[in-house]
Amino acid sequence: MERDQFKKLLECYADGTANEEQKILIEDWYANYDDEDAMQEFSSSGRTEVVKEEMKAIILSNSRHYPFWKMQIKQYYKYAAVLALLIPAFFFGKQLFKPSVGLQQPAERFNVIQTRNGEYKKVILADRSVIQMNPETRLRIPAKFAVRTSGERVYTSRSVFLDRGEAFFEVTKDARHPFTVYTKHIQTRVLGTRFAVNTQPSAITEVSVSDGKVEVSDGKKVFDYLVPGKRLHYNFRTGKWRVRDFATREHNNWFEQVIDLDHASFEVLAEVIRVNYGVVLKGNRRFTAGYLYNLQLRSAHSLDQTMKIICSVHQNKYRRIGNEVVIY
Repeated sequence: MERDQFKKLLECYADGTANEEQKILIEDWYANYDDEDAMQEFSSSGRTEVVKEEMKAIILSNSRHYPFWKMQIKQYYKYAAVLALLIPAFFFGKQLFKPSVGLQQPAERFNVIQTRNGEYKKVILADRSVIQMNPETRLRIPAKFAVRTSGERVYTSRSVFLDRGEAFFEVTKDARHPFTVYTKHIQTRVLGTRFAVNTQPSAITEVSVSDGKVEVSDGKKVFDYLVPGKRLHYNFRTGKWRVRDFATREHNNWFEQVIDLDHASFEVLAEVIRVNYGVVLKGNRRFTAGYLYNLQLRSAHSLDQTMKIICSVHQNKYRRIGNEVVIY
């Protein structure tokens, strides 16, 4: 991305006119940028005062658009903080985008596919790979295709970005073009196989394999090479991961749209109901704190059908009040 383009993107971000994809680009870059290295260059360059003056000039030049006396304090500091990292990068030749898992994205268009509560989608890629998307999942597919004179579509590389949610991948084998799934913190690389990737808001990402071999890494260090029946559990806050066994028949659920609950707590059940039906499941904590659920739920069932199954486990009843379902 050219400097002027990036500066314009920063200005849009600062004044609140950036779209969702632009916000993600800036926030991911800012979160992944090696600020300590940038500041080290800043302090060791011998041009500290020059750079400070350049920073001041850029901020002041933008004050025509964002008067200091009208600018919100938080907004100003966000803009100034990003500039503080950006300007040393300009002066000392540092790459704007540090090679990190969260920002392995070229300057090109993306096809964004999202699912809502209770919505499942099947995506077929140009190489005939298939992606089964669970509810509340966001996927970005780079527009990396060329068209020959014959009209045939050919891909030049194979990579997708799973921003949130859970998806199952059936990857067409192609030894010349590895297939990579990028999440915010890890990347999964394969040649042709069947596997699932699950990103959770609680800082957890899981990769599970039912066929073939999968490489899981953070872009620098390979965590493991997973084979069928293995699941890697990664916590980006601690930087730790572990590998465990799982029953590969779980992956059949993507085709049947079945949710398997194995000793699931009431809190886990409530999250499943929220994602699939868009309602809040509540209960008396004195009782539900000890509840565990071993059952199968089918997304094709209505909410009432599902609630009858759930209530049969602990002999409960339920009532719906607006957007809430209360178990008693």
